Amino acid sequence: MLISVVLVVLGYFIPMLFILGASDAPQSDWVDGYLATVAFDVIGPWLGAWTVFAAGISNIALFQAEMSSDAFQLMGMADRGYIPKVLGTRSKHGTPTYGIFIGTLIVVVMGVSDMSSLIEMLNFSYSISLLMEFAAFIKLRISQPEIDRPYQIPLNTIGCSLMLTPTMLLNLLVMSMATVKTYVFSLGVLIVGGLLYCFGVRQQIEENLDEGSENGVEVTVEEVTCDEKSTLISMHKRRNIR
Repeated sequence: MLISVVLVVLGYFIPMLFILGASDAPQSDWVDGYLATVAFDVIGPWLGAWTVFAAGISNIALFQAEMSSDAFQLMGMADRGYIPKVLGTRSKHGTPTYGIFIGTLIVVVMGVSDMSSLIEMLNFSYSISLLMEFAAFIKLRISQPEIDRPYQIPLNTIGCSLMLTPTMLLNLLVMSMATVKTYVFSLGVLIVGGLLYCFGVRQQIEENLDEGSENGVEVTVEEVTCDEKSTLISMHKRRNIR
């Protein structure tokens, strides 16, 4: 693993070191795609063309890897009952059909935005996810302090909160600098995600209650408390694992 990290770092550092040393262009010239221009001027047309080709292949690979991971993540959430089960539909090859379709649709819709807006939306969404992860981390340290963990930070709850405070403040700072369009986009994503979660959980509970009705237990969804809903979903997960 360490060797892989070193090779990746050198793969970025060494070419950039040579390019910066061979070029006397001002900083204002370093815009998107300027690396290929420097390679064309310093070495020759063949290296400039090869740089553009390599960048294109890299972008395609990154896009496929990201879309595949997102699609399988949606399928996994559907299988676990967090979102509607229709999103867990698989093709004959075992790939997530609707997950890939949704990912492609989002890319097409967001393709009309400029790069700076896309980066801003991405950073805003990532900041929200980090804040949720930090909140879940603190919540679990308080509600389930004795649960088995593969690794436990050697700090108490207050120490963990203080450790995460600078990062949380930086995330809030990044979010405060966003534009109105980013706020609207993120709010829409949160609403859609919440609705999908509600539909998925309700569908999972109804399936579990149907199984209970077959055993002579008559219970409606409205009569189930939040804690009982979590218990039903947990029981379903354990039954699937077995």
